[in-house]
Amino acid sequence: MICQGLTREQSNKLYYDVLGDKDTKAMRELVTKDLFFLLTIGCKRPDINKDWLYDRCREVEASPNGHLDLWAREHYKSTIITFGKSIQDIIADPDNTLIGIFSHTRGIAKGFLDQIKRELEGNTFLKNLFPEVLYQNPQNEAPKWSLNDGILVKRKTNPKESTVEAWGLVDGQPTSKHFTILLYDDVVTLESVTTPEQIKKTTAAWEMSLNLGAAGGVARYIGTRYHAADTYKTMMDRGSVKPRIKTATDNGKLDGAPVFMEPDALKIKRRDMGSYTFSCQMLQD
Repeated sequence: MICQGLTREQSNKLYYDVLGDKDTKAMRELVTKDLFFLLTIGCKRPDINKDWLYDRCREVEASPNGHLDLWAREHYKSTIITFGKSIQDIIADPDNTLIGIFSHTRGIAKGFLDQIKRELEGNTFLKNLFPEVLYQNPQNEAPKWSLNDGILVKRKTNPKESTVEAWGLVDGQPTSKHFTILLYDDVVTLESVTTPEQIKKTTAAWEMSLNLGAAGGVARYIGTRYHAADTYKTMMDRGSVKPRIKTATDNGKLDGAPVFMEPDALKIKRRDMGSYTFSCQMLQD
């Protein structure tokens, strides 16, 4: 990676120099290899320009696949992985990037797809930098560009899968599809753990969805804990994933210091959520 080993300040200085020189070649390389540049500069997200999020971007770009990323709520896990990393993969390798986003229900998955869709519709910086990949007016030019059918960027190959599609685990998985990236975000929700039967149903649906991966493909898992025996627990027990757990406090406990959120904001969450919900949602415990 271009900026692996640099501090956030050093990376920002490099970005400033590249943008000032209008170095198109360097900007293209940064977008396809530097996740922090893509998000903060390419997608105009200055809210991500923080040390803790910088470290997460570097961690994800160094090892994006095979992990179960259990991060505290409001700690940008979906923004960095489902949104940012997916866009980076699409731009870097449009011919071989087929992403299936799977959530507990299709409506949740469509929400993630919609954010990617809207970014690729309106981001003139990326469209001008990568005209061989992104359509200037995808709503009219792309063969497929909808939440139901998925979105399709420019590519030389012609697989039946769109570049990105959104599906639900428990409400109608696709058939005869094979994605190079199985992206699971919010597979476990409050509704999926209300009864032991619901937990089993979610786990069984996840097992079936694994048949939708392409040979040599990868999987990414992003979520938050809701129950001690949820589907994420099964994934970890089987060794199907490598847990990457980021709690809201430095020691993973109720009395720990915040790692990212402002102390007062986290204190209010701890007060209002109660110890059980706070432990699940913010401490992944």
